[in-house]
Amino acid sequence: MDERSRRKLLDILRVLAEADRPLGGTRIAHALNLAGKDMSQRTIRYYLNLTDAEGLTESVGRRGRQLTTRGKAELESAYVVDKVGFVAARADALTYGMNFRLRQGKGSVVVNISTFETARAGHAIEVMRRVYQAGLSMGQRLALAGAGARLGRLVVQPGEMAVATICSISVNGVLLAEGIPTTNRFGGLLQMRGGKPQRFLQIINYDGTTLDPLEIFIKGQMTSVSQAAATGDGVVGASFREIPTQAAEAARRLGARMERAGLGGILMIGRPGQPLLEVPVSQGRVGMIVLGGLNPMAAVEEVGVPTGNRAMGTLLPFEDLRPFTEVLR
Repeated sequence: MDERSRRKLLDILRVLAEADRPLGGTRIAHALNLAGKDMSQRTIRYYLNLTDAEGLTESVGRRGRQLTTRGKAELESAYVVDKVGFVAARADALTYGMNFRLRQGKGSVVVNISTFETARAGHAIEVMRRVYQAGLSMGQRLALAGAGARLGRLVVQPGEMAVATICSISVNGVLLAEGIPTTNRFGGLLQMRGGKPQRFLQIINYDGTTLDPLEIFIKGQMTSVSQAAATGDGVVGASFREIPTQAAEAARRLGARMERAGLGGILMIGRPGQPLLEVPVSQGRVGMIVLGGLNPMAAVEEVGVPTGNRAMGTLLPFEDLRPFTEVLR
């Protein structure tokens, strides 16, 4: 298959991957058209026959086609260079998709989706509780689901439990709703001493990676969130953002309101044009540091409980998330 044909095939797979349900040729053509990629239904049927033959898709009758496990793997590995900057683009898309209303405490927020073995649940829950109690989580709410339950698009598999933790990108959505645009600079490892942030030890720019930085740091065993929760000294996940200078005071007030609503996570907001924890900022901008939403799962991984993590997993109603004191009993 030549390069042009392969890209068309992958465009179709990508549409199916982003759908919550099987799609027929008409719906696939409509989705492609919205993305600025014109493809006739006849052409789509041709490529679907190829993907069926290769085991990348499967027919579910009149409802259309859906991706197979092999199809998902193919889509993940194909054209990795094209995906550089994907994390930054997804963050912007989810920010725009939020409809959370801070005053009412209702609406959708961005969450991370994580899994671990049910057999290790007792240990994992205790570790997560300590992280939340230490204030090293993004917000104070989460959702926990057992086998057969659904969190966003994920159906929890037998022998597993799933966790939805608030993603730090939710801060961007709250600020945007108040007219404050946010620029995502990087995700990194933040050194804590005496419970206070000191400096970034490692950073990964959002626009130069195909994976979320904290996912990488967790699997690289580079965090010490459990230690930070127990002693105040350790290395946690955090991100660095910038906002306009004129919005700094409004952002501080919003940060306090988010904290009271259980959505807090802003650690620091800097001074206009001044470095924040040794990180320089542009003129007319203010630095802002936000805790990583996957910090509880980093602590779970640190104690030997394997986790599967998808940062910026989906949007969930804030009302579906409960205080950690209720969930992590």
